[in-house]
Amino acid sequence: MFTRPPARETSERLRFLHTVASLYHLEGKTQADIADLLGVSRTRVLRALQEARHVGIVQISVVDPSGTDESLAHELVAAFGLASAVVVAGHPDDVVFTRRRVGAAAARYLADTLPDAATLGLGWGRTLYEVTQALDSDRRRSLRVVPLMGGLGQVAPSFQVHDMARVVSERLGGSWTPFYLPGIVDDADTHAALLATADAAPVRAAWSSLDVALFGIGDVDLSRELQVLFATYLSEDVKHRMRRSGVVGDVCMRFLRADGTAVDDALRHLLAIELDDLRRTPQKVAVACGAEKASAILSAIRGELVDTLVTDVSAARALLRAGAGHGPKEERS
Repeated sequence: MFTRPPARETSERLRFLHTVASLYHLEGKTQADIADLLGVSRTRVLRALQEARHVGIVQISVVDPSGTDESLAHELVAAFGLASAVVVAGHPDDVVFTRRRVGAAAARYLADTLPDAATLGLGWGRTLYEVTQALDSDRRRSLRVVPLMGGLGQVAPSFQVHDMARVVSERLGGSWTPFYLPGIVDDADTHAALLATADAAPVRAAWSSLDVALFGIGDVDLSRELQVLFATYLSEDVKHRMRRSGVVGDVCMRFLRADGTAVDDALRHLLAIELDDLRRTPQKVAVACGAEKASAILSAIRGELVDTLVTDVSAARALLRAGAGHGPKEERS
């Protein structure tokens, strides 16, 4: 006669299965490591892993790397008057995976849409970095790739815009124009002198005649991550001005309020494309992901800085909630 095991025994068993599964799948421990750590045999570990899948503790999904959510993309286009949108599934607990998925989708979009001979302006950001790493095209173009801002000092590769411009030109074909000037300077005289140099002239001229601009969108909450990125540039006075002005995001270091208007008194002496030049660019492609970016993305859309948005499902849904009741005409009035 079958006898159901006591509830306590079942609970302890499930906890054991969860522990083994977590060590193996989340922490990367080997079966031998787990056996030594828990003081059990490797056979018991193997059986526990098999049972964890059987009872649903471990669930395996296979994600189509080229899959997109067409329904959400259509909603974004209709809600915000975009020319196009690409939405991919991310991972709620793995931001790196999500960035790579969005980066790969944007790389495919560029490979399909970039003209053979175009001037491409390139911004920066972690997701944009993933775009450059995912680019792979057999079709060779005659692009001219130009940075949309100067550089910062000790920052991660995802914010080294000059190197990303070089990579894009190498992978898609064409050339890149260096802009070896700092993105932020201390005073107006230095700013004016640098903009007048021979190194700045060809890039500034290109900014006013871009065919395509590709950039990330930053969310600004004065978090530790933002402060690390901008290092010494975010003095207490700067942070006070940003809070007072209601900054929610940035595009190419140009800070935006929730309504899309620019904040000019945050970081004052920037060597970066002016937002008016960016608005005049025929094709403006923004890449951004994560629900926390919704307010920043919405501010860029309201500022008429986005024609095509490449993003993930969580950001798309949060963006639709944030912009509910605000159609494209009202957004851009």
